[in-house]
Amino acid sequence: MTDDIDAKIDRLETIIEQLEQGEVSLDRATALHTEGREILAELDAEVALDEDTVDEVTEQS
Repeated sequence: MTDDIDAKIDRLETIIEQLEQGEVSLDRATALHTEGREILAELDAEVALDEDTVDEVTEQS
């Protein structure tokens, strides 16, 4: 799972670099923005799951 998270973070960094360079078309920038938002939502969901797991383990202790 960590590799998946690392890959998503790497992809986000690439997207940010491409958008900051400003050398992409508006259509490409929109697509990159959409992809970035989707990746962020996936990461947010994974973090929420991890937090729930920690809470469950803590409650069982």
